[in-house]
Amino acid sequence: KNADKVPGYNRYWKYARIIKNVANPLDYLAESHEDYWSVREALKNYVNDRQTTSILEIGSGLGYLTYSLNKAGYNVTGMDLSQTAVDQANRNFGEHYICRDLFEYSEHFPESFDIVILTEVIEHVNNPVEFTRAIIKLVRPGVRTIISTPNKSFFPNDVIWASDLPPVHIWWLSEDSMKFIANELKVGISFINFREYYKMNYHHFGKSSLLENRLPRPFFNSKGELIKAISTKNGFKTQFQTVISKSNLLNKVTGTLRRSFKNFYGRSRALFSSDVIVCKDRGHILSTVLVKPGNH
Repeated sequence: KNADKVPGYNRYWKYARIIKNVANPLDYLAESHEDYWSVREALKNYVNDRQTTSILEIGSGLGYLTYSLNKAGYNVTGMDLSQTAVDQANRNFGEHYICRDLFEYSEHFPESFDIVILTEVIEHVNNPVEFTRAIIKLVRPGVRTIISTPNKSFFPNDVIWASDLPPVHIWWLSEDSMKFIANELKVGISFINFREYYKMNYHHFGKSSLLENRLPRPFFNSKGELIKAISTKNGFKTQFQTVISKSNLLNKVTGTLRRSFKNFYGRSRALFSSDVIVCKDRGHILSTVLVKPGNH
């Protein structure tokens, strides 16, 4: 009930509201956030035939990524543990979604998919190794699992925690964390390089603020009540986003102007400040590709 007001999570509701009005949904998402850019780039490299390659998105939630991939010609099913989310996604985006428990589903349908996608889910689960083991069971030998999550390796070692506080995020995983998981499961591993994304979407963080604050402020109190919310006075903003999304040209122009200003500001700050950590090949999102041994 609060997710569209929670900082960082409200963007999911924005995507779900406007995605059907966007001319090229997958490109829109890929230009909006690293998660979706890494998925698009990985699929470009690993999928030869979009219609015959079976893809599963685990944790499909509101359904906009599965919808966008299907609109781009991919053969994708979305899976979520929440029946409410699945029902809503099926109503909004078509019958592309199933409600299943991953562990049970992997036992009944092993080696059923050519690719599995998992965007910002693994940091929420109790046991990332066993969760990933169940995912690997679902894919055929020689094929890939794409997992994105906030990246601890991007930040200095003395930053204690720069992700959502537990119980929202239970883990803050690093590149070494993902290598450990890959080693435990005896699968191949590689990481998506984000240089091309950050050439167009400059992103940086201030080091001193991360060290001074030590921990992020919580979104919820001990009773589970939301205590830090974004402004709900966004009726005009939402309408404006819908209007520009309907015009592909206007959407591109406003996006280009926004990125240009952000790039200019960010590069200028980085030039004169030693406090800035700049996203380049590596960023605050980690996108890992795991490869199950064998021939596909």
